[in-house]
Amino acid sequence: MNADTTGPHAGPHAVVVGGGITGLAAAHRLLAAGARVTLLEAGGRLGGKLLAGEIAGAPVDLGAESLLARRPEAVALAEAVGLGDRLRPPATTTASVWSRGRLVPMPKGHVMGVPGDAEAVAGLLSEEALRRIDRDRELPPTEIGDDIAIGAYVAERMGREVVDRLVEPLLGGVYAGDAYRISMRAAVPALFEAARRHPSLTAAVRAVQAAGRDVPADAAGAATGLGGSVFAGVAGGVGTLPG
Repeated sequence: MNADTTGPHAGPHAVVVGGGITGLAAAHRLLAAGARVTLLEAGGRLGGKLLAGEIAGAPVDLGAESLLARRPEAVALAEAVGLGDRLRPPATTTASVWSRGRLVPMPKGHVMGVPGDAEAVAGLLSEEALRRIDRDRELPPTEIGDDIAIGAYVAERMGREVVDRLVEPLLGGVYAGDAYRISMRAAVPALFEAARRHPSLTAAVRAVQAAGRDVPADAAGAATGLGGSVFAGVAGGVGTLPG
C-alpha cells in the first residue's frame, strides 16, 4: 500500500515506512508541519495493532482497546483527527482476577500489581506468598541505580509469585513484554522514584497511592470530559482511530 499525501504542500518530502498507528501518527505530524508525505505499508490495511472487528456479532477491539488518558499524546491525536467527541471513560471501575477456579475482585491496594501489604492480595496468593510480602519491610534496601527490571526487583523483595500472578499479567499485557525484563523506570516511573526514597517496596507502594489520592484530575482527563480516568476508549472502538 502506497498512500501519497502530496496535496498543495510546498515543504520537504518525507517518506514514512509503516502504516501502523506509529507511522500514521508520524505522517499526521509531518503533514501538520507542512511536509509532503508518502506513507509506505506492505500489508493490505492501515492501523497495525489497532483493529476493530466482531466476536459473536458484537463489535470489539481485536487489538488495543483503550488509550492511556493520563498522558496527553493519544488523547490529543484522537482530538486532532476529529474523534474528541467520541472519547469515553470506562463504563465500569471494577475488575476481577480468575484465580484457583474462581473470580476474585481485583485488589485495590496495589500499583500495577505490586501490593502495599499482604492483606491487599489475600485470597489471590498462597499463604507462603503473603508471608513473603510481609518480610519485605525487614529486608535491607535494594540498590536500584538508574533503572532496574521491575519483575526482577519485585521478585527479590516479595517473591516470584507476586510477579507471576499479578505484575506479569498486568504489565506484560500493557507493554507486550516480559515483566522480568521491563524497565521499572519506564513502565512505572512513580513507583521507581518512590522505591529510591523508601527503605522497602511496600512503603514505596503506599507512598505512590497516597500521592495519587492528593493529585487532582489531570488536565487531559478534564479537558476531554473523562473525569481524570486513567484510561479512555473511543465510541466504535479504538480500532477506528486509524480510519
